[in-house]
Parts: sequence; structure tokens; C-alpha cells
Amino acid sequence: MTFDLNYFMLAKPLIVENEELREPQILAYIDTFNHFNAEGTQRDAVVILPTGAGKTGVMGMVPYGLCRGRVLIITPQLVIKDHVVESLDPSSQENFWLKRKVFQSFNDLPIVNEYDNDINEEELRNSNIIILNIHKMSTRYRNSLLSKVDPDFFDMIIIDEAHHSPAETWQNALSYFNKAKVVKVTGTPFRTDRKPIEGKVITEYRLGRAMQQSIVKSLENFKLLPETLYLTIDNNDEIAYTIDQLRSMGIKDENFIARSVALSKECNYQIIDESIKVLNLKRAGSSVPHKIIAVACSVDHAKRLKEMYEERGLRSLLIYSDLDKEEKKAILTDIENNRCDVVINVAMLGEGYDHKYLSVAAIFRPFKSLAPYSQFIGRILRRIEDHEISKPGDNIGTVIAHRDLGLEPLWKEYQKELKISDVIEKVKKQERDERKLTRDIEREYDKGVGVVETMGELDIETEYYIETMLIEENLIFEQDIVAKIEKFKEILPQASDDDLRKLILSQEGSKAENPLLKSPKKYRMLIRENFHANIYENLPAWFITEFEVEKENRDFSEAIPPKYSFIKNDVTLDNAAIISVYLNTRLKEKFGKREKWILDDFFKAEDYLSQLVSHLHEMIQLSLRKG
Repeated sequence: MTFDLNYFMLAKPLIVENEELREPQILAYIDTFNHFNAEGTQRDAVVILPTGAGKTGVMGMVPYGLCRGRVLIITPQLVIKDHVVESLDPSSQENFWLKRKVFQSFNDLPIVNEYDNDINEEELRNSNIIILNIHKMSTRYRNSLLSKVDPDFFDMIIIDEAHHSPAETWQNALSYFNKAKVVKVTGTPFRTDRKPIEGKVITEYRLGRAMQQSIVKSLENFKLLPETLYLTIDNNDEIAYTIDQLRSMGIKDENFIARSVALSKECNYQIIDESIKVLNLKRAGSSVPHKIIAVACSVDHAKRLKEMYEERGLRSLLIYSDLDKEEKKAILTDIENNRCDVVINVAMLGEGYDHKYLSVAAIFRPFKSLAPYSQFIGRILRRIEDHEISKPGDNIGTVIAHRDLGLEPLWKEYQKELKISDVIEKVKKQERDERKLTRDIEREYDKGVGVVETMGELDIETEYYIETMLIEENLIFEQDIVAKIEKFKEILPQASDDDLRKLILSQEGSKAENPLLKSPKKYRMLIRENFHANIYENLPAWFITEFEVEKENRDFSEAIPPKYSFIKNDVTLDNAAIISVYLNTRLKEKFGKREKWILDDFFKAEDYLSQLVSHLHEMIQLSLRKG
């Protein structure tokens, strides 16, 4: 790929009439183009899109036809940065531009680099897009980007999750590059200091419309309602109070009640059992690997929830900020490759984390402010593609919480899709309440709580975020299943409703069983051997023959992206080794260590490898042509 400073003005992307793009992405591109082409425009452009609507794609499109130089993309944290780097990585065959057919060929793509300690001056200068995390703009950082380039180095700056932008480091960066066009992309219409995001809101695509347009999952809220709930307080088992008594007599405040319910083993089991029931219903008759994502009060609380889920037979993973980098990476890889049923997190998988198979949000902690509450719910909004789903319910996310966690006001506020001015006034107060609640929970994990006991029936109240066609389709689908269950009962009167549901759904699209699956270990080892031979023998030989090079030479090294410089620079690797090490590295990034792979991982890896090989072929072809 040859660097061209005018790339974004000369390239011919397919955007406006591209059926692979989502409505909000096209609208945001048009709005941004019109904004910066308006005479005398000086204001920053603000694009507000809901989670799952394609913010990263917008960042990959808005420079075209507008930017007369380089683009800088700034992210607020590492999880978000890694997601953006992965999505906009030209060396990946799954990058946004090729995946959504904005471009057809690797040769059409921009040169993209991540700003880190390994990047050299030439790579920095010869980049169309630079991506970095905000801390690498800090003047306290030894290799700060601000000390490496001139103020006119970038013609456009794109800020991801722009509600973080008022911090001093952000402001210093924007002041330094004060001539650049600035595009701020966010899903939250207010800054972390509760002031309006500076700039002109040019696109504000509402979550309700995204649901109606099937861009994100539809959403239902399950509220658990025990018939009666009693608390004993101050270690006095002789007196049990109802919640109404605690409130009316002024004995304890709402935080005490919510904290007691959140840490109650009995209430936790109620949420766990309902979340498992919903998960099983979603998985019945579907090949989609739906998962539960749970949020806990603290690490200790999360460990207890993990044990409780595992008691019920579910594979559970726990992730929190204090884990070391390699542990987190291994857990995220296991999630991506569907090696779990439940993901329990403590203030970890917030904004910027996307996994489309998270479909059930189990809330085990109180929230006091809309931002963290909506960010958590946002984790189950990512839509699953139509070709993967088996029934309407596959694209309905379910939120489950206990009534007495006090979340009803936040659900109502979230559901209303309040305008920016309304939200800002409310969150100023909410943020103070949220900080106090978080401090209380962390400081007094198992202190200052009442013992909870529930009596009578447990009722469940269901409410939809908004009525969509998908919701209607799912209701009709469920009515049909119920009718079929009733008919089957005439033939199988002893069978349970759950067993009959599984029987009915299993009849849809049943396939002949592969006889080798009767010996799954033997089959997996056979697949593994073939896969190993492909990586180390067949594919290197094919590349060498295809490009008519000598095995012992290093012709392929120039095609290896800078991200994998350890391969490019290792003089002990010949052409064959370069191919096998590169393919192995990419497969490990995607699926983790091969010894952990299950049979299904090998099938998915075969598909991925096919795309990887095709893309690598293009990169080698271009590098040899240049040479």
C-alpha cells in the first residue's frame, strides 16, 4: 500500500447507496459531510448513536470527501481502543470497509496504525489513520504524541465516546490540533462532568428507532415480585419488617433496602433461576449460543454469584479490573468463542465491549444513575445477524432484576428516551447518588444490611422497551408453540411443557448426525491433525508455489503488517515459516490457545482461515508488485 496524503479526497467508497450499511451510519455520514461543507462552519460535529448502531463504522466513513490529510482517532480506554483497532485493521479480512463492502479490495484501504512505543517516525508520517488511547496524548507520558508531531499534522480528529472529552488531557489535545475538523461520536448525550458536549449535534438517532428498524435487539424487562418480603435488622431475628414498614416508620433508607436485597442469597437465587429459565428458552430450538451477562456489587459478591450459577450447572466466567492483562485476554477469548454460559462482571464490561450473544442481563446490584445502568443494558443490544437466528426471540434481549433493588425509576427514564436538556438536569443529582452508593457497597460489602426472607409466590412483571414488529412476531411464534404443546399433550400426557417445547423445536431443521460424532474425541483429534498440516505444510507450500518464490528466502516478510513486526523482523523465519507463524498468530488472537479448542472451534477456524488466506494473498500480491 502506497501512502497518499490526499487519499480521503481521492478514494471512491460506496456509502450512500450501500445496502450493507445501517441507516444511522449513512445518515451520520451525510450529516457530517453537510456540516463541514457549510460555509463558515467552525463548530465540532456531534454524532449521537445508540449502542449497536455502528459507531466504529461511522468513524471509518466520515473522513471520505472531507479530510484533506491524516485522521486521528482518540479513544477513552483500552477496551474501546482495542475494538476500534480491530475493526479498522486493514490487515484483517474482517475490517469494516471490506466487511460492509465500502471497498472491494485491500488495495483501496487506508493505511492505519496504532500509536504505541513500537511505531517509528516513517510509519507515523505514512499513515492515513492513527488510533490511540487518550493517555498517550498526556504531556506526562514520555512518548506523548503531542511531542512527536506538529499542530497541523492531522486534518481531522475523531473522538470516540465523546462524553469523556472535557478532561484536561482531551482539552489539551484539541487545543494543540486547533485547526483540525473535530467529530465527536457517542451513545451518551452528556459529558462526564454533566455539561452538554461542546459542538453541534448533527445526528441524534434514537434507540427506539434503532429497535423499530431492527438495527439492535428489541428489549424486554422482567421485574421479580415476591408476594411478601421481610427484613430483620441489627442482628435482631425476633422482629421482621416489611419494606413498607421500614419506609413508613423511617427505620432504614432506600439504600439500605436495595443493598440488603442485592446481597441477599435468597433474592440472588431468584434472579439466577429466572435468568437460567430465560436462557434455556432462548437456546431451545436455536443454534445461537445465547449467554447471560451479570453485574455484581463487588468482587466478593461476584465470586459468590459464580459459585451459585455453577451449582446450577452453568459454565461461568468472572472478569474484573484487577485481573492481570493475560487473564483478562484469556477470559475475553473464551467469551468470544462461546466457552461459557454466564459472564459475571464488576465494573468491567461497560461501554465499548460488544458480544452479540449476550442476550440476558441479570442485575444483582442497585444503580442510582442512568449512565452506568444504560451502559450495562447496552451490552445485550447488539443484534445477531438474520442468517444465524432460528426464531424471533433470538433478537430480543431480556433484563432481569428484583423489584426492591429500586431500579424502576431508571427503567422508566431509560424507556422515555429523554431529550438532552432533560437528561442533564437529572444526571447531575444521580451521579452524586451513584458515587455514594458505590462507596457504600465497596466499604460495607456485607455490613449494614438486613437479612431478607421472601414468602408466598414469586410473580414476574414483563414490560417491553417499545413495541416492535419483532416483539409481535415473537408473541405469534410463542402462541403457536403453546398451541402445539397442547396438541402434543393429548399424545404424551405425562411429558412436561419444557420437554414438549424442546421436542417441537428440535423437529425444525433437524439434520442427519455425522457418525464420527459418536466418537467426538477421535473426530476432534483427526480434525486437529488436518488443521495442523494445513497451517504448517499445505498453505506455506501453496503460497510459495503461487508466487514462485524460494522457500529459503524472505520475500513474504514485507507483506506482514507492522502490528506483527516480530514476524517481519525475525531473520530466522523463511517464507514457509513466515506464513505459518502469521496464520498461527492470527488464529490464536481469534480463538485462543489451540489446546483449548472444542470441535466447534475447529469448524469456525476453518471458515476464518479461508478468509485469512484470501486476504493475506492480496497483501503479498501488493507487496511483491511494489518490490
